[in-house]
Amino acid sequence: MRAVLAIVGMLALGAGASGGVAAQSRPAPLKLAASVNLENKRLVALLNFEIVSPAGEETPETVIVRLDKPLGSGESASLPLSGGKGCQYQARWAFEDFKDAGDVDLCGNAHIVLVD
Repeated sequence: MRAVLAIVGMLALGAGASGGVAAQSRPAPLKLAASVNLENKRLVALLNFEIVSPAGEETPETVIVRLDKPLGSGESASLPLSGGKGCQYQARWAFEDFKDAGDVDLCGNAHIVLVD
């Protein structure tokens, strides 16, 4: 059985007006969320979870959040984000029965739900 990473939330990009007013209105720049809300909806414990910024040509991979202790079935946690820039990251997780990874966008409302 394979768990699925689901990103829940809405990003407010702003509604543009029509005509000459549209040229004047611009959506606010997206900002990295202050924290990520993590929910384990699987029947097994989440043993490890981390979010990393991808390594660049001259920059090493950086861990911006890591789960301190296992997260049981049906439990949730709020993890503060620190040191991140931009919106695109990679999440890595390990359950009792398997491990996986996936890309996440952490701008706006960062809510991650792990499900079967």
